[in-house]
Amino acid sequence: MHLPADITAWLKLVGALTTGAGSLLLAWRVKTILQWVVHCLLAHEQSIIQLRRVASGETQTAPLIEGMMKHLLDIQSKLAFGLLILGLLLLSAGMLLNAATYLLQAP
Repeated sequence: MHLPADITAWLKLVGALTTGAGSLLLAWRVKTILQWVVHCLLAHEQSIIQLRRVASGETQTAPLIEGMMKHLLDIQSKLAFGLLILGLLLLSAGMLLNAATYLLQAP
């Protein structure tokens, strides 16, 4: 394995790694948030359907679902917010390191 000898190659390598790590972290956070938003919307829809059935005199066929907001708020906890910020910082640092290589390249 050949390790780079100059600073620009190291900056490009570290920049690419931090950009990749930040992108993966942000993608994971977005997937988790969207997954729980879908769960909450499905539970809300099911509850509305059951309330409509009861209001129109029909029998309730499924339970009313409560407490989904607690789960959604847990997803937005301090740790989750910190991971979101960390992902953005890693993405930004990677882009800045890659940009710095253009300033350090010999003409």
